[in-house]
Amino acid sequence: MPNFSLLTIFLTGLTTGGLTCLVLQGGLLASVISQQNKQNANTNRLIPITSFLVGKLIIHTLLGFFLGVLGQTLTLSPITRGWFQIVIGIYLLGIAGNLLNLHPLFRYFVITPPKFLARLVKNESKSQSLFAPFILGLSTVFIPCAVTQATEIIAIGSGNPLYGSAIMFSFILGTTPTFLLFGFLLNSGAKVFQKYFPQIAATALFCMALYSINNGIGLTGSVYTFQNFYQAAVHPEVLSAAINKEVVIKNGIQETQIVVTNNGYTPQVITLKKDVPVRLTLTTIDVQSCSRSFTIPALNIQKLLPETGDTLIEFTPKDIGALAFSCSMGMYTGRFNIIN
Repeated sequence: MPNFSLLTIFLTGLTTGGLTCLVLQGGLLASVISQQNKQNANTNRLIPITSFLVGKLIIHTLLGFFLGVLGQTLTLSPITRGWFQIVIGIYLLGIAGNLLNLHPLFRYFVITPPKFLARLVKNESKSQSLFAPFILGLSTVFIPCAVTQATEIIAIGSGNPLYGSAIMFSFILGTTPTFLLFGFLLNSGAKVFQKYFPQIAATALFCMALYSINNGIGLTGSVYTFQNFYQAAVHPEVLSAAINKEVVIKNGIQETQIVVTNNGYTPQVITLKKDVPVRLTLTTIDVQSCSRSFTIPALNIQKLLPETGDTLIEFTPKDIGALAFSCSMGMYTGRFNIIN
């Protein structure tokens, strides 16, 4: 079974994905809307927008199929996915800097389409044909935003062509309302929106960048995440209690349990002894979030948990110090405190 909820993917497109896609692809839609309005004053203004979005949805669904095929022969470890998220976060910071014109350096973060596509866009944006927006929608596959790229990685990680298609379909469908709103505001001449859009989008991108980098850090197995700093500052007693807790060993095995909820893991800090086999029970009760996809990055352990039930994982800690665990997206984290 794949590790990702299609609802979560859809909501990602509906929120962050829509804005980042609009930053890179909104110009295509704006150009064709402008030309259609100029040449076809009596045409329903929703038609070119719908044509553009249908083309975008079809091409990305097909892309998801081929990414799923690729994923059948390619396995990404939690640490690799974590570094992908960190790189994506840095890329988002670059896009935000370019939007605000902070420095000429940031222009290198903008993905430009191939020359043949630039010529096609130029020709089609001037076309009166209602098929032109559809062609431009297809062309967006060559101009992926950072969140789209992250979703493509998830599609690869599914290792399933049909599920890869469903992932990309859900994500692009989620971005559709943002593009519809953008088209409406352009058509209605919302000058205030056009004036402040770069600042609004840059602020959103900055927040998303920090979110992506933080989750990536957690997924690489590091304990230096915002949520851990917050936990240490607000609830230091949890950490001190875990460090001072006596480890119980029965028949040469240390047994422990983690309760998995939609909001993370309890307890978040568990003390274990080095070189003693561990029998870890993960208990889920009606869990729908990505916390179901449990990983211990340093040990390359990945386990998809049932929505409800107990799952047993066995391992032996070899090094003293923190051994981090997290969900497959780095959102929910915790750690084992390994002692002698």
